[in-house]
Amino acid sequence: MATRKDKGVHLPPAAPEFVPCKICGEPAPFYGIVDFNRACLEHAGVRMPFYGFAIYYRRCPSCEFLFTDAFDQWSQDDFRTHIYNSEYARLDPQYEGDRPAGNAEFIAKLLGAHKATLRVLDFGGGNGRFAECLRGAGFPACDTYDPFTPGFDTPPAGTYNLITCFETIEHTPDPGACVRAITERLAEDGVVVFSTLLQPEDFDQLGMRWWYIGPRNGHISIHSRKSLARLWERHGCVVESVNDDMHMASRREASGRIRLGGAAGAA
Repeated sequence: MATRKDKGVHLPPAAPEFVPCKICGEPAPFYGIVDFNRACLEHAGVRMPFYGFAIYYRRCPSCEFLFTDAFDQWSQDDFRTHIYNSEYARLDPQYEGDRPAGNAEFIAKLLGAHKATLRVLDFGGGNGRFAECLRGAGFPACDTYDPFTPGFDTPPAGTYNLITCFETIEHTPDPGACVRAITERLAEDGVVVFSTLLQPEDFDQLGMRWWYIGPRNGHISIHSRKSLARLWERHGCVVESVNDDMHMASRREASGRIRLGGAAGAA
């Protein structure tokens, strides 16, 4: 491998100024840098010690997707060791209990009238708490899949007419592969209810100071409204957002059957 010399110091080849955007393929330049241990709750006083390893993010000028390729070659064991380890609960204290319980309550209110006919998959569902709560609310068929959680890391079989995916899409180094895996399990008339926080309107002013950018939390793929729509369009789906955090995707021919804000058709 060729190296560059500067005053006797051997450096690796310079990273390319532009790389293809992971969503739309347009050239994406460098945007900013944070330390690997940058966590999402620093604004609330939850801080990790400075690690000393820079994570470089790029932002696509076309679809505004913010991403890093620092983890593209990581294995599942790498993620388990360095991110989803014993310290993760401190960095995301709602992960194990409060968030899945709240999400289950939301789904039960939204689709409770159809619970007997729904086959539900919680994709990226962690410890299975969401599915447990949903079964407790009378939803008989609820499965969990999470490649980083033993006991729930077996890929599901068959299709589901409701797939939930809460706070997962921002964690993947390969957004296309993630959405493809979801749509492969989605019934033709099914819907996906998912959450990921979109870049705010003042993102250009906030830049890398925005709290949601946190590699130590695994937040490595940060969407804009444009990038989220284009990502799902690549897989034949349309997206409806009830707000900057909660969204619904369905195949084009099945879109319009359910709205997150209230009225729901048969799912």
